[in-house]
Amino acid sequence: MASKTTTIQIRVDEKLKSQANKVLAQLHINMSEAIKMFLAQIVHQRGVPLEMRIPNKLTQKIMDEVDRDEGLHEVLSIEELMEELKD
Repeated sequence: MASKTTTIQIRVDEKLKSQANKVLAQLHINMSEAIKMFLAQIVHQRGVPLEMRIPNKLTQKIMDEVDRDEGLHEVLSIEELMEELKD
């Protein structure tokens, strides 16, 4: 059995909507999906939630390098890691 849906209609400043759409496009999420996510998180967390950010250039560069397995350092044990952290 399909769940019933309803429509929510809101008025927002045109500039705010445009700016939000640009950010959401970078996250590959449309406005309707973002609002549904927001409402679901309100229910799940029993409050106002949700922090989604576009990483700054340095963070994105490092994330891309990790995705390509570049610049990673491997240790073979916790002991080795602890020794390296002392230096």
